[in-house]
Amino acid sequence: MIYENWLHIDLLNTQTDFCPPLRGKISCDVLVIGGGFAGLHAALRLAESGKDVVLLERSICGGSSSGKSGGFLTPATESDLSQLIGLFGIEEAKKIYSIPIQGINLIVDTIKKYNLNCDLQKQDALYVAISKRDIEILKEEADALKKLGFSYTFYDTKKLKSVHPGKGYHAGLRSGNSYGINSLVYSQKLKNVLLKKGIRVYEGTEVHKIEKNTAKTHLGSCKANNIIVCIDKMTNEFDADTSKKYYHIQSFLAVSEPLSKSEIKSIFPEEKMMMGWDTRHVYIHYRIMGDDRLVVGGGSALTYYYPRHYNSPWVINKVIKDFKRHFPFLEHVKFPYYWNGLIDVTKDLIPIADYDPKNKSIQYVLGCAGLPFAAFCGDYAARRITDKNAEDYSKYFSINRKFFISENLQQFLGKPLAFFLSHLRALNP
Repeated sequence: MIYENWLHIDLLNTQTDFCPPLRGKISCDVLVIGGGFAGLHAALRLAESGKDVVLLERSICGGSSSGKSGGFLTPATESDLSQLIGLFGIEEAKKIYSIPIQGINLIVDTIKKYNLNCDLQKQDALYVAISKRDIEILKEEADALKKLGFSYTFYDTKKLKSVHPGKGYHAGLRSGNSYGINSLVYSQKLKNVLLKKGIRVYEGTEVHKIEKNTAKTHLGSCKANNIIVCIDKMTNEFDADTSKKYYHIQSFLAVSEPLSKSEIKSIFPEEKMMMGWDTRHVYIHYRIMGDDRLVVGGGSALTYYYPRHYNSPWVINKVIKDFKRHFPFLEHVKFPYYWNGLIDVTKDLIPIADYDPKNKSIQYVLGCAGLPFAAFCGDYAARRITDKNAEDYSKYFSINRKFFISENLQQFLGKPLAFFLSHLRALNP
């Protein structure tokens, strides 16, 4: 297997130019730091509102977590809806669950509005039980969806075989409003839209620190009335206090050689869907891409909370072996490319999108586990600048909200263990 992000290879077919780094001193109305889904959607909202915007990205737009994603756009989050109800109650859980739905609609509407060719595919999402006892988990989730008025289809073992005949799956829960995209191509094509709207985009430009309202880079600086920070893997040097607020989980992805029509039918006999989740804590997920390749993702309990990139192929080989255990007739299929990524998350698996407590002209968008959350939160931060009547989500996105493991206890336990225990609490309220 080759350690390389297949999406970068696919990007070669896309007409997009690299935006040179920032040199010298500039100024603007609003500075967006970070060119992933959050930063790009923040910049788009600001541009459509007539703001003078600068976007700074340390790599290429989409070059970090957003562009390493398998492109799963699903309303399901890292927490089940039943878990959200246990933590927040029915009404609050419904509002939180609607956030990624709004994020999906925002992404899909942007693709259609600007005619972005980025392998958009309508793919309903499946959540499957990998043991008989886990069937109850899916029934609880179905009951939660029913309580909140969301549509779904529940499959028992026999009915599941007609839509997803993998061995060892005991029940399935299907939800709509899910899509697959090429997230890196989307990021780069959205960058082109921003450039046409007059936004100044500088790639290869890492912001080292912010002093008052000026972002400092190696070769220049940008002063702005408002700043939206949408970066991942923030260092202590950038902001010691804020960097304590979130962590990351490590996931791996692999892409297969192109599949035949019969091979695809053996996975999804009726129509292409995405297997978005299973009932394990470290789950595997997969979907068919537009060029008939299969993208498979997952991880290992040993590396899931590891704080640095772990590039060994044994993790993804284990994931692929697990996939083929469910589909032994695809044992011959090869997966030539694999890559990994650190996905930023908070202790309760809900993003941070809030003002800097010391400077209300700076906002942070952090810990967005999933592309829909990222798009929504970036757009939300921009709306807080452009619309005084924007709906307030600070109750959920507050940077200073209380967590199961406090920051004082986190100092004693260490960051990895603090986040592991917090995630167990979020998943088992």
